[in-house]
Amino acid sequence: MAGRAMRYLGVGAALGGALVPGAAMAEAPVGGDSKAQVYSPIQFAVLLELDFGSIIAGSSGGTVILDPTSSSRDCGTMVCTGSFSWSRLAISGSDATVAISYAPIFYLTGPGAPIGAELTYAGGSGSQIEMTGGSAEIQFGAILHVNPGQVPGAYSGEFAVDVNYQ
Repeated sequence: MAGRAMRYLGVGAALGGALVPGAAMAEAPVGGDSKAQVYSPIQFAVLLELDFGSIIAGSSGGTVILDPTSSSRDCGTMVCTGSFSWSRLAISGSDATVAISYAPIFYLTGPGAPIGAELTYAGGSGSQIEMTGGSAEIQFGAILHVNPGQVPGAYSGEFAVDVNYQ
């Protein structure tokens, strides 16, 4: 009996110090709530590619700004021609809050030195949005830093965006 009392004493201590007779423990069910949330995988579709257009840089270089919240392109001291566009992505999945994150710097490569660019998003990296109806669109702009004396030619690059349920 002493061994049995020790075992109940250990159980009693784990339950907050209350000692309960063995028969009562066997008859009293213990339970708790359990929950799970299942989401659909997040899917991406590229609606628009990020495109700075054509740039006449000259020898001093400069910046081209595509603001994701407006419909403007600012070329500073350089001359920009041709069409341009922001990156627009469609995301789909479950009705839920998602966080948008990305590395702020990416590079465009071509015949000359790589051209650095900063990805911009209205809420910044780490911001959260609601996917209502299981979908949302997100738009990115960027700031392109054209090097002084940049070699003429076509430059391209990629950036990565992560979208995660919260």
